[in-house]
Amino acid sequence: MKYIEALNRARRKGRALGAFNIFNAQSIRAAAEAAKEAETEIIIQTSVKTVKYFGIWQLASLMRALCRDCPYDVFLHLDHCREVEFACKCVDAGWDSVMLDGSALPLEQNIEMCAAVSSYAHEHGVAVEGELGRVMGVEEEIEVSEEVGRTSFEDCFRFLEESGIDSFAPGVGTAHGVYKGEPEIDFELVEQLAAASDIPIVIHGGTGLSKEVFRRLISLGASKINVSTALKGAYYEGIKDFLKAEPAASEPLALDTAASEAIKRAVLEHLLIFGGK
Repeated sequence: MKYIEALNRARRKGRALGAFNIFNAQSIRAAAEAAKEAETEIIIQTSVKTVKYFGIWQLASLMRALCRDCPYDVFLHLDHCREVEFACKCVDAGWDSVMLDGSALPLEQNIEMCAAVSSYAHEHGVAVEGELGRVMGVEEEIEVSEEVGRTSFEDCFRFLEESGIDSFAPGVGTAHGVYKGEPEIDFELVEQLAAASDIPIVIHGGTGLSKEVFRRLISLGASKINVSTALKGAYYEGIKDFLKAEPAASEPLALDTAASEAIKRAVLEHLLIFGGK
């Protein structure tokens, strides 16, 4: 799979691919333009909520059209899906990777769900990401309390062995949304998993982590890092700054351009940290 090959190549080079949750046309275009400037591949992620808003085939077509001029690979990934049927529909529509979030389920059920989708996705050349040891915070409508952030190496290894997944998001102490303090990250677990398996390690909850934390995670073997909240914040700040500077403006495209540029800056900042140009 080209998607997994890109993750493995990034790991070999001491880099990580940035995976950014988009929510409209401006954010898609901004991500692709940032990838072009950073001279790197990029992963565009879509929440289930976003996909349902646009439509599965419609969003896939929009993404491909807006990213056509990017000379680097732009991969399409479905983030935090809890519905087997929906994930399989995205596979049919041409997603490069789908994530099955069975982290709220008992381990055996999580394995069964991921294995079922992996079997179907692999027939279509599509990768599957799984999660174990739930990532704290709020991602779209999914909320996880601070009491369940971690998991053991033994459970992770069993999950990797039995689920059939192609990339793995372990709960290592990161969180979705905005951090309220310094996160306590289990760097040792990342290192153990990277040493024990060739399956790429994914870090969720990238917004707000320091450059030093990012680079340490990458040095230990993380090859995909997710960023979502930073893009939403940049979008709103771009709009507010434009309206403050141009209170009488009445050209929608100028407003869209300002929002897109703000998102692009946020994406580019992360891509450069992750190993872009």
